[in-house]
Amino acid sequence: MTKTQLFLVLGAAVLVVILFQLPRSVVENEQLQEVTQTESHSMEIPQEVETQINELRRLVEDEENIDKKANFAHSLARRYLDYGVVDSAARVAEDIDGWTNEPSELVADIYFTAYERSSGPEQAKKYAAEARAVLQELLDKDPTNHFLKNRLAMTLVVSENPMAGIGMLREILAQDETNRQAILNLGLLAIQSGQFERARERFENLVSMDAGDYEAKLYLAVSLMEINQQSQARLLLEEILATQDSIPAIKMMASDYLSGL
Repeated sequence: MTKTQLFLVLGAAVLVVILFQLPRSVVENEQLQEVTQTESHSMEIPQEVETQINELRRLVEDEENIDKKANFAHSLARRYLDYGVVDSAARVAEDIDGWTNEPSELVADIYFTAYERSSGPEQAKKYAAEARAVLQELLDKDPTNHFLKNRLAMTLVVSENPMAGIGMLREILAQDETNRQAILNLGLLAIQSGQFERARERFENLVSMDAGDYEAKLYLAVSLMEINQQSQARLLLEEILATQDSIPAIKMMASDYLSGL
């Protein structure tokens, strides 16, 4: 299975869809490599989910309390995002923004996820820019929030100044060397750019921090396979399949990779 297939399947679980949008020129050692692009698409919405969407629309329309209204709207947008209907989700974000007088983490979350699940580079850049604007406002108020900073960094890697995003991730690690999301993001960027030894280091770090981090173990296995250490990769994949704790998408990918060894 190719790395593209890895990203497609795990993207359904909101793990690495963002990698579809990353230019391969964005790498930790600033080497330039060929740009590749993968597209994702919206999925058919089951009837029961349509029912949930209609009920959430009703709740949004009927609710007068702004905070509750925004929360219902955020839930509605997340339903859209679950099935790749990013433009509808973005319109909900615009509505929430119009109801509030200050930057909203709900709006930032919708735009960032829309960026992750965009169908192509232009749409991704559009929603990355929307997310970036809100995230920057939020960070201006709370500059130590590493969750928001990680997200801002990943929107910057598709901007005109991608190395600012890499620098921001490194800055997070300088302040918090065990920040999982920053390590994960840098590891994923290393995979995307073909720096598999560097990726291996990142994911080994995560696994040493938490032996139950099966997402990191899967990416570590992928990195090991790419540097021809199949026996070690096999052990990791078998471990992922043996546990009850790993999410289904990770197990599915572990099974697919194991069958290819």
